[in-house]
Amino acid sequence: MNIRNIMAKATAAVEFMYDKTAEIKRHVEYEKPNGADGMRWEAVHSEVSCRLSSSTLNNAVQGDANVIQYDVKLFLSSDFKVLAGDVVIVDGVKYESAKEPFIYVSHQEVLLLRKGYA
Repeated sequence: MNIRNIMAKATAAVEFMYDKTAEIKRHVEYEKPNGADGMRWEAVHSEVSCRLSSSTLNNAVQGDANVIQYDVKLFLSSDFKVLAGDVVIVDGVKYESAKEPFIYVSHQEVLLLRKGYA
């Protein structure tokens, strides 16, 4: 058995655990009808199989609002390019890519940040 066969089995094992789908949006430049340059959010990847793992939960009181902020780790195929600042929507919940992903042969891990109010 060679290394390619071993890595193919590892990739299949990791992808077997993917139980959610994600949409990845990126802030891209476009030309407006009047010829001016503008920026807008566009979906760069849709229906991406993935898995979420929560890591850190932070609660803080800010004024009258209870601010909830927690970190999430997204596991997905290394075939998709994810950049820091991309918006990732998983099951209707919006996250922001906090850093560049950690890319492995079998998968990649992207640290996400979700902010909200309780």
